[in-house]
Amino acid sequence: MRCVLRANETTLRTLLQGEKQYIIPLYQRTYSWKRPQLDRLWSDILELLDTTGTDSHFLGPIVLAPSHNMTASGVQSWLVVDGQQRLTTLSILLAAIRDLASGPSARLARKISTQYLINEFADGINSYTLLPTQADRAAWRAIIDRMPNAGGADKIGDAYRFFRSKIDQLFLDAVGDSEGDEVLEKLEGIVATKLSFVEISAQAGDNAYRIFESLNNTGLKLTQADLLRNYLFMRLPETSERVYEQHWLPLQNLLDEQSLVDLIWLDLVLKGNKRATLHSIYEEQHRFLETLGSEIAIEQWIVALNHKARVFDRVLNPEKESDPIIRYALDRLRRWKARVVHPAALHVLLSYEDGKMNSQEVSDALRAVESYLVRQLIVGTGRAGSNVLLADLIRTLGDKVPRQDQIIKILTGQRRRFPTDQQVRAAMLEQPFYWRGREWQKFYILRCLDEAAGRTEVVDYENSGLSIEHVMPQKATAAWLNELEYDLEEFESAEDAHQALVHAIGNLTLSGYNGSLSNKNFPDKREILAKSGLSMNLSIADSARWGVAEIRQRGEFLANKAIEIWPGPGESHNPAVDRRLASARQVLSLIPAGCWTNLLSLAQAIGTHRRTIGKLLAENELTNSHRVLLRDGSIPAGSVDSQEWLSRLEAEGVKFDARGRANKSQHVDAVELVYPDGSLTE
Repeated sequence: MRCVLRANETTLRTLLQGEKQYIIPLYQRTYSWKRPQLDRLWSDILELLDTTGTDSHFLGPIVLAPSHNMTASGVQSWLVVDGQQRLTTLSILLAAIRDLASGPSARLARKISTQYLINEFADGINSYTLLPTQADRAAWRAIIDRMPNAGGADKIGDAYRFFRSKIDQLFLDAVGDSEGDEVLEKLEGIVATKLSFVEISAQAGDNAYRIFESLNNTGLKLTQADLLRNYLFMRLPETSERVYEQHWLPLQNLLDEQSLVDLIWLDLVLKGNKRATLHSIYEEQHRFLETLGSEIAIEQWIVALNHKARVFDRVLNPEKESDPIIRYALDRLRRWKARVVHPAALHVLLSYEDGKMNSQEVSDALRAVESYLVRQLIVGTGRAGSNVLLADLIRTLGDKVPRQDQIIKILTGQRRRFPTDQQVRAAMLEQPFYWRGREWQKFYILRCLDEAAGRTEVVDYENSGLSIEHVMPQKATAAWLNELEYDLEEFESAEDAHQALVHAIGNLTLSGYNGSLSNKNFPDKREILAKSGLSMNLSIADSARWGVAEIRQRGEFLANKAIEIWPGPGESHNPAVDRRLASARQVLSLIPAGCWTNLLSLAQAIGTHRRTIGKLLAENELTNSHRVLLRDGSIPAGSVDSQEWLSRLEAEGVKFDARGRANKSQHVDAVELVYPDGSLTE
């Protein structure tokens, strides 16, 4: 029997509100989204959050088939044939928004519950608007019903904690509680009305599993560049063959498919289009091209795009740049491996092509963009929406020539957060640099620091097999702990000093001897490092010992070098808002139910001193603060009602021994707080 499918565009609000229940069938896999998928969705939402107007983002189809069940309370059931991962993820996000709503937003919390998450007048499992497969239901009910074990270590719990953390990160930009409430209201509006789907509904009697099989037997999709090309040459009935051969085909041959899509987006950004996102390229270019009334005007636009493509090709492939100063600056950006640099780099090079800048000014401007990204990585203030901020840089520049001082001025501010010298220095002394960013980005920063120190011989960084090495090893031996005991400074024990400093940049270097260095004692490591061609290793080898003072002294030296290499704003631009409280909220929200951490691990994850975190916990009521215990797993003494705290943790699943100490297997260390999905080196 042939299936008849009906399709119409819809939003999450339209889909979820009313007496409905969406059931994930048994043949569907359990909830499986991980951090990369969650990051992409959050990035899309941030783009909508940073734009105004009627922009929306298309998430794809939701395919539904009617269930035979109709509950006594009148709830209509639907089977989710396709799109369950997106539907589940967005429902988790709505639950996170609900749980962060307070004060004036308490009304918002009730709205989210009754409109999107719960069928208020139904009973039992029929009360859940979305009902996942049986394997996911316990985790799902814990979140929807706000149970103590909500946000556990399973995939659903991880997604919930991810969104709680990301929303807390948005609060870093909020000035006060009222603005925080506005953020929640706007987020709910975006999720409910700005994310669109095509709802495809089967008819009663259709075989839902057969529909599922056919939908997953998919072919190649047209890209937005394909759609635009088809539209363009439909608009060129008289000149299409000539324009295609002379202008479009060379452009298409020069760039790969993704780069071509990026270029078409960049063309919108350079025109100052505030609605342009990587998901609305065709729509926005179509809108612009509709204003071009003749074939000549359309051909001129394609010619201009061809010119941009040749300049963009030099951004992507710096070896094609003839000027050595510009080539070096472009190559530095390429090593960073981030598409977010493309809008600024293309804009700067186009200004150079127009004769508005010389090669040194181009190099300085590109260094400012590089500095922004490097400093944010060092300080830990980068976010998934950096592409939006750097695209907005172009719009804010307008007709101004994009020189270094203008770029730094625009990228400095509360929302853009260009870290100051003081912030960079503090981060390099106190924070675990080894956990920041991608592996190649950390390698690049250490490489630049070594180059700036001066080398005794030429080093082939790309092909010499160098990797990041801990001088004091990650696993502390008895000999290394004895070394630390020599001068603990403010630390209570050698173990605490090791945990606090092992991943600091002062303890990191580049080496091709990782296997032979391993956990050797420092005198043995000195002999090996003394043979290195890297200046940073020779300076380490000159040290008589390697402890707290030496690691911090080297961190100070490298911080000063970093500030020289990567220029930033003056200290007068430093925001007065202390973000440590908001950062504490964000990291605390990542601790799964049934787990605990200790004060030093929390301080390291946030990037500040243990005493500072202790003070913040004592002075503020913070979500999950009861999950911060002493190093041995015991409940802190003082004003805490120990029995109430113990009962609360046990209800969440934390196990305690007869002495009142939490199970060490349930401990979450600083690495797991920063990288809860285990993606330390991704």
